[in-house]
Amino acid sequence: MASRITASLSYHDTRNCGIRMKIQALFSMLLMTGLVIGSVSPVTASESQPVDVLRTRIDQGLAVLNGAPCQTPACHARKEERLWQLSRELFDFSTMSRLALSSHWHDFTPAQQTAFVRQFAGFLRRTYLPLLLERYNGEQIEYVRQVQLSPTRARVDALVLWSYRGIPISAKMIYREGIWKIYDVSSLGISAVGNYRAQFHGMLQEATPDKVIEILKNKNGRRL
Repeated sequence: MASRITASLSYHDTRNCGIRMKIQALFSMLLMTGLVIGSVSPVTASESQPVDVLRTRIDQGLAVLNGAPCQTPACHARKEERLWQLSRELFDFSTMSRLALSSHWHDFTPAQQTAFVRQFAGFLRRTYLPLLLERYNGEQIEYVRQVQLSPTRARVDALVLWSYRGIPISAKMIYREGIWKIYDVSSLGISAVGNYRAQFHGMLQEATPDKVIEILKNKNGRRL
C-alpha cells in the first residue's frame, strides 16, 4: 500500500503523456504570460487590475529568462531562485493548497496545513520551474479579456501563441492583503488545481495527512 500511495503523484505524471504535458505547460506558460507585449482588451490600465499585476510580475521574469545564457549549474540555480521569488509574488499557494485538498483541508491540523502549503509549493517549484527554464523560446501572449467575478475574484483569459497555435489559457485570481494573486490555472478544459485535487483525494483515501506531507517532502528531496 505504501508504495502505491507514494507513486500516486508520479502515476498521473506518466500514465498519460498528453495529460502530463498539458498540466506541466499550464504553470510554465503562465509564468511566461506577458513576457512579450500582447494586445489587451477591454482592460483599463491600472495597477489595481489583475491583468496588470500579472504582466508586471512576468515582465520581471522576462529579464531573467532573456539574460545572458547560463554556462554553469550555479548560474541556472540563481535564475531558478529569482523565478521562484517572482512565483511566490504571483501565486497564492495557500489558497491553491486549500482548494487542492478540498474537504480534506479540515482533516489537517493547523500545523499540518502550514507544512502542506510549504511542501506543495516546493513540489510545484521542482516540477515547473526547470521546465520553464528549459523550454522558454520567446512564446508570445495575447490577452483576450479580464472578467471580474466578484470584488475579490477575477479571471484573465489569454491566448499563448505556441508553435504557431493559439492555446487558450485562463488564470483565476484572488485579491487578498492588497494584491491580486493566481490561485488556479486552466487550459484545454484542464484545471491545474482540479488535477491535484483528484490526486490528493485518492491519496487521502489510504494515507494520513502526515503521510501525504511526507510524500511531498520525499519528492522535494527534503530541501524545504
